[in-house]
Order: sequence, then C-alpha cells, then structure tokens
Amino acid sequence: MMRRPLTTLTPVAACGLLSLAAIALVSGQSAGSETARARGAGEAMRTLRLSMSPSPGDLALAQISFANARGAPLERRSLRVAVSGPFGEDYLAMAVLHVATKHGPAALVLLVNRPSPLLDPATVGLRISAQRSLGAPTVRRLANPFARHGGAPASSLCDLQRHGVLSASSLSVLGTRGRALADFGAASAVAQAYDAACGLPYASSFKQAVERSGAPGSPAPTPAEPVPPVPTPGPPVGKTPGEGCHPTAGRACPGAVTGAAPRAAAGAH
Repeated sequence: MMRRPLTTLTPVAACGLLSLAAIALVSGQSAGSETARARGAGEAMRTLRLSMSPSPGDLALAQISFANARGAPLERRSLRVAVSGPFGEDYLAMAVLHVATKHGPAALVLLVNRPSPLLDPATVGLRISAQRSLGAPTVRRLANPFARHGGAPASSLCDLQRHGVLSASSLSVLGTRGRALADFGAASAVAQAYDAACGLPYASSFKQAVERSGAPGSPAPTPAEPVPPVPTPGPPVGKTPGEGCHPTAGRACPGAVTGAAPRAAAGAH
C-alpha cells in the first residue's frame, strides 16, 4: 500500500525538473539574445579621431564624406561629434550638407578659436562616431582662411555641386559646443565658414565675430573717442596800473597804455 504514493510522486517530480530546465533554457536564450543585440549595437558604430588647430581669431573647417553610404542618411543617430580633451573658449558646430558633393553625403565641422586670456589648447581633439553602414569616412580640412592669400588654390573640401555661396537652409545642425558667435546661428556660422574657406563672398560681421574676444562678458571692441584739443592760453593779465602793474612783452595790464599816443594828423587843429 505504500508503493503507490511513491510511484505517483515520481512523475510529478520529473515534470517539475523538466519545467525548471525549460525555464532555464528560455532564460539563457533571452540573455544570449540581449548580449548579441548589445554586441551588435557596439559594433554598429565606428570611431574617427580628428584634430583641428586654428590660430587665435581664426577658424578651421573639416568635411567628412561617405562615398559608400549607399543611401544611408546622415542624422543625429548615425553621426555624432564629441570633444575629447580641453576646449577652452572655442566654438564648435557640425552640420549635414543637403547639397551633393563629389564624394557622397557629407557633413561640415566648424571650429572657431576665440582669442582669450585663458590658457586655451592649441589643438582641439574631436571624436567622430559614425554608423558602419555609412562606410569608411574621408576627411578633408582647411585652417585659417582669414590668413590665406587671395590667390591660394581652393581646398579639396570646396566641391559642392552648386554655384554661388552656401546658405544656412542647405544645412542641418547635428550638434554644437561653446557659446555661439554673435548674430550667427550654428547653420549660418558653418555656411559663412565654408564661403570664407572656399574664397566666396561672406559677411564682414562674421569675421569680426570670429576675431572677437572669447572672455566671458567681454564687450565688443569700441573705437577710441577723440581727445579734445587743449586751448592755448593767452598772455597773462596783471593788475591795474594804479596797483603797480608794469606792462612788458607778453604781459598786459588792464587800462595801461602799451604804446605811444597817436600823433595828430597833419593840418589838424
């Protein structure tokens, strides 16, 4: 009579063990899938190190193009920029071009080196992260366009398939760092920088904004006010003759006679 309960419990225990094994197997598959997805996400991005070194009061511009993008869009989730190291009072902006280039879809990276009393870095290091589906990037750059001579050859980054200046509406901003330039948004600043780098007309106020000091709260330079001329003093005035004043050269006495009395005209009576 005691064997039947034991034989009844044996299948139940076996079923329980099988259930636990099934749960463990499912959990293991789920954890493995999460790990695979995480590994895939990490492998989906490639990192590019980029350094830029504009002179104080000037700028540097880089073009990052993807010849093998095969229609993949350049957007915030597929292309990012970050500063690696000291930055100081500089200004950074990255924007995607909506104008075709000879080397596929591209983005422009602008770095402005503001003059500052601080110990700003001579070179700024950037970390560009791009999805692997975009293919290997190609970088073209130019520094200090304001110091270049008018007859200097155009940079290889000046390859936009268009005529005339670049407009802000042809750019989509992906990110910025630092205080914006006075009177210029990020897209407008990048467009003006491209025009300056490629020998195209650009606003004189843009150059002034780049050259302006980057010290916090520093006002724009104002022209010096003219100094009024100092009046030349006249001859000194002494006391009256009755008080002992003796007129001399360069010193007059009120009421004193400094010259001989005029002679009467001939024939006068």
